[in-house]
Amino acid sequence: MKITTKILTIILFFGLLSCDFKNENQEYAEMLIEKVETFKKENNRLPKNVSEFGLTEFMDSPAFYQMENDSTYIIWYGLSVGESKIYRSSTKKWTKEG
Repeated sequence: MKITTKILTIILFFGLLSCDFKNENQEYAEMLIEKVETFKKENNRLPKNVSEFGLTEFMDSPAFYQMENDSTYIIWYGLSVGESKIYRSSTKKWTKEG
């Protein structure tokens, strides 16, 4: 009984940690969307990269921005190995892919 309780506690603990990690990525991604949309309204174009609105993108950034063409972009972050959550400005919706 004690071993089962310990195992369940460990599983619950890691589950909660991963939820916080995903929420942090989602919050950062939402902030990126706001900054891109604000930049677009103020400059009548999409930013080429995040440095145009004062951020720096690193390999381990919580989320990423990519301009697809002059009028559309995507924001994405990793959920697990080979799986991402992607926001497409053309649909204004999030999808899971991978």
